[in-house]
Amino acid sequence: MPITSQCAAFLSLVLAQMHSPYRWGAKGQRAAADGPRLFDCSGLVTWCLHQVGGPDWRGTHNTDRLWDQCRPVASAADLQPGDLVLYGKAGDPDHVMVHVGAGVVVGASGGGSRTLTLEDAVRADAKVKAFSRPEYRPGILGFRRPPFIS
Repeated sequence: MPITSQCAAFLSLVLAQMHSPYRWGAKGQRAAADGPRLFDCSGLVTWCLHQVGGPDWRGTHNTDRLWDQCRPVASAADLQPGDLVLYGKAGDPDHVMVHVGAGVVVGASGGGSRTLTLEDAVRADAKVKAFSRPEYRPGILGFRRPPFIS
């Protein structure tokens, strides 16, 4: 199935945020006027979706919203670029990454509720980064397709 132009723009924007620092609860704001954008995992996804004309879920940006509002994808074999990989336990998602193709996932990772400053992010190597496979961490809960992907 071909990628839509909106999906391609979403993927480009996600990749443009590589190495942006992680901050718990952040959804694209800057620490300083000329500083990098800050993201947590769901903040990255919802900010990028909104920037390309998708739904504005930034006010309720969390993995539960992504799990509930995006269409299920049957399995890892069915993943398309732009699909979301959600992690958690028993229907309770707590982390999200974006599948960019060839099994690679990208997202804000390495932080947590104590990652509140740029110094915290540096110490934890918490930032937007890529992993060579969705199983880079345990607990894959499932896969979802954002609403603009046909």
